[in-house]
Amino acid sequence: MPTRKRIILLHAYFHSMAPIEKSFRTAWPEARTFNILDESLYADVGEDGDIPPSIMPRLTSLLRHCELSEADGVLFTGSTFGPAVEEARRQATIPVLKSDEAVAERAVGMGEKILLMCTAQRSAPVVLANIKAAAKAASVQRQIDWMVVPGAKEAISRGDISEHDRLIAEAAAGAKEFDVIVFGQFSMAAARDNLPAALAKRVLTSAESAALKMRSMVER
Repeated sequence: MPTRKRIILLHAYFHSMAPIEKSFRTAWPEARTFNILDESLYADVGEDGDIPPSIMPRLTSLLRHCELSEADGVLFTGSTFGPAVEEARRQATIPVLKSDEAVAERAVGMGEKILLMCTAQRSAPVVLANIKAAAKAASVQRQIDWMVVPGAKEAISRGDISEHDRLIAEAAAGAKEFDVIVFGQFSMAAARDNLPAALAKRVLTSAESAALKMRSMVER
């Protein structure tokens, strides 16, 4: 029997954990996933999303820990940290995936009019930049709009998951003119279950996309 691949999921936000675990169970059930949570990372990021220099050695240390733990691949689930993860992974010896690069690649290949939805203001510019970069890499022109869902972040922060998901689903239902809707943060994934099937087909989640991408990176 082949050895099951060991994938470490690095989190800076508690609510990212359940969606990505669910996505791996669906997209790659043979993988063995392990979680590392460090909420102090987000605590030290500015409200505008600026990442202080002190974050870099911590990310590098976390990736090195994953290597020492004999991980076959690492997925960092915090969208705000994308640029820092991209820099830190240059020293890594195993595949390291940013949270939103997989969903960006899928989105630009799925339609011309793309709506990015986020719940955290500081995450939106990072994910938006990745979608634009993916379009450039694919040599395609895409119309990309974005929005922050009002009240959703506050709802999940006070533990009201159902209200968080309801607000996201309600906002998505009003985006009929878009070919693709991207849920830019892992914590948003479950809201897709509240959508009609026809609309849900146009919604991409970062969690599902990342699980599929991680599998292709490690098993190739």
